[in-house]
Amino acid sequence: MGMPASAFSKALREPIHFLWERRAGSKAAAAHYRSRSAVGLSFGKGKLVYDHAVPFIYLQRHLLALETVDEPSIRALLQQLNLIALITKDEDQMLKSAGLNKSMPQDWDGKDPLARYREMGIELISNREAVNA
Repeated sequence: MGMPASAFSKALREPIHFLWERRAGSKAAAAHYRSRSAVGLSFGKGKLVYDHAVPFIYLQRHLLALETVDEPSIRALLQQLNLIALITKDEDQMLKSAGLNKSMPQDWDGKDPLARYREMGIELISNREAVNA
């Protein structure tokens, strides 16, 4: 369409964040997973990171490549690729150091959305389980 990728990113990221991810309310409520190390941490002290399990660029590419743009196909992609994990700042730094903050592992099968965390040994639990613990 002649626009830079950054324009598409912003145009997709904002509505997905506010209308899909945050429909549950807070960032903490929006998360699907939380690392064991992040249990008990809350936002506001700089120790907790809101992380897309599959970096947003992957979702963006899939959305822009859809042949049929309709609610069922968009919903399926969001459910598959738009999972949120709450991790510690240190775990986020581990991902960055390994080059996995904006990419999936080289041998990623395209199916396991938690592959980056498994690769780095970051143990995740259900965020609901963590909140109710």
